Amino acid sequence: MFSLVAVSAELAEQLVAIDEDGEDAVHQARIRVRRLRSVLRVYRAAFESHAALGMRLRLEALGDRLGAVRDLEVKATTLEDLLEAGDEPEVVDAVSAEAAETRAAHGEALASLLRFLHGPKVRALLADLQMFAAEPPLSAKGRKDPARVTERGLAKSVAKVHLPRGDSLEERHATRKAARKVRYAAEAVADELGRTAVRLAAAAKAVQDALGDNRDDLLLAHELREQGYVGLAMRCERRAADALDGIDGKLAAIAIAFEGADA
Repeated sequence: MFSLVAVSAELAEQLVAIDEDGEDAVHQARIRVRRLRSVLRVYRAAFESHAALGMRLRLEALGDRLGAVRDLEVKATTLEDLLEAGDEPEVVDAVSAEAAETRAAHGEALASLLRFLHGPKVRALLADLQMFAAEPPLSAKGRKDPARVTERGLAKSVAKVHLPRGDSLEERHATRKAARKVRYAAEAVADELGRTAVRLAAAAKAVQDALGDNRDDLLLAHELREQGYVGLAMRCERRAADALDGIDGKLAAIAIAFEGADA
């Protein structure tokens, strides 16, 4: 149901891959955690509330640990990609040193994550998650009319993307998180909704990626300004602005894709 079995298995595989230094494994594990949490949130009416909430909170704790490692990795990569030919040597040295320091912090966070993954909490979570996915604790609505639950869950999640918000960093981040939930919720019902779900997920991913790039660059720009690197901060701010190019059309595409489900 809602791809729970498949995504749960993928999460377990990616956690093993982290232990084996698999490429992009932390990011991929984090995505699976977010997919599971989005399904349990968007389609919460399908599940017994207490059981679903408990699983969401346990997944959130794992996601937080994965996120701490992934965020450092993204910051280091962004710093390394920021330099351009012609930058002053002192700027290159400063940014390279900051990137190296971030890489070192990433290594420490990864070591801490591995210790956590080897502990009893994660083993218990994976065992319980496997059981949850195999025999979901369904509510009366989930047993009687899962299609209706899917329709209403998607409708509400799409509506949250389009709530009136301002242009502050946190307000855009709220829109990004709402789009992410739509993406993962749509992917979870691709077998049932077919091309409609694929189009909806793709539209939501475009918004998620654009707002994510915008946020990452603006946060880094703020940090660079505080350190006195105004030129580099302005470079980040220009990239952040470029990331929002066409964002209104991308947001509209989510609504259009969902309306296609009712056509």
